[in-house]
Amino acid sequence: MRTLSRRLNQLKGQLQIQEDKDSCPPLKPPRHGRVLGRKLKAGHELHFLCDPGYQLTGSESRTCMNNQTWSGQPAICSELMSVANTTSTTLRPAECSTFQGIQHCACDPGYVIQSGGLCQDIDECDLYQGKAGSKICVHECVNTLGSYNCVCPRGYLLDAHPNSCKDIDECVSNRSACTGGEQCVNLYGGFTCVRPECPKPKMNVTYVKISGHQCERTPCPLGSSSCMDAPHSISFHYIPLQSQLPVPRVLFTMTAPRSQGDSQRFTLTRGKAHRGLEVRQAGRHRGELLLTKSVSGPAEIQVDVEMAEMSPQGILGRHVFTVTLFVSQFTF
Repeated sequence: MRTLSRRLNQLKGQLQIQEDKDSCPPLKPPRHGRVLGRKLKAGHELHFLCDPGYQLTGSESRTCMNNQTWSGQPAICSELMSVANTTSTTLRPAECSTFQGIQHCACDPGYVIQSGGLCQDIDECDLYQGKAGSKICVHECVNTLGSYNCVCPRGYLLDAHPNSCKDIDECVSNRSACTGGEQCVNLYGGFTCVRPECPKPKMNVTYVKISGHQCERTPCPLGSSSCMDAPHSISFHYIPLQSQLPVPRVLFTMTAPRSQGDSQRFTLTRGKAHRGLEVRQAGRHRGELLLTKSVSGPAEIQVDVEMAEMSPQGILGRHVFTVTLFVSQFTF
């Protein structure tokens, strides 16, 4: 038994060494920040975010290389300087020179000349951010001495070149975001976990789940009109949206690749009270769900769209698309 125990310990050690050879060393989250992602294998990425009031220096994303090292530079979260707390340092001496008895003074970029040969910091956020036509940051602007910084809300990464905020796909960066058979749906500024369920048996109507997002009706008992009138299939669809999108906009397209009828008829059967959504016929076998009125978030809207397969004799079958819209509170 002692020999077997020693052999098992040797095998565990060898497996650990092999695993270490194929992985990069773990990276700790920066102080006043956090790290997204857990995979340490070659080709996987980690993303770094700072808490509000802190600015990221270094690399926002780092990739595990084939040589078991990380690309980029270490991420550091530095506190953003508040102008309200540094009033005495918003003034600095100008660079002055005298030519032919005349003094000329100049300031560094981000400063404006004041009397007495002093340079005053320009508050770009106060000057531009409050006006819709001249905003310099899509979300929040923090003034710094001689410059400014754009800050994104949680769930976004800052793209410094256009000063925009890029959504983080948590479903990709964190594979274990949802557990227990749930499906991860990436949203603008976050994510949610969903578990589509088939309707419970009722009036001789029973559904079985054939995929993660679709249920089909089982064969009907002979002579059961309630079962024959029930939808043949129900599918579930999840759509993330930004707030205040321009309209009209096609949100979802429905088709019938294996249609039994001559044409399809599309109608809203649930969610009719929402005036900003409409269904239109886009062809004999295609329908579209339209957003006709801008929606402000955060909001969750669910509608059912029925597709009826038509023939000269009447309706051959019905299919229901359950569409859930997740509207973000942000416009980006």
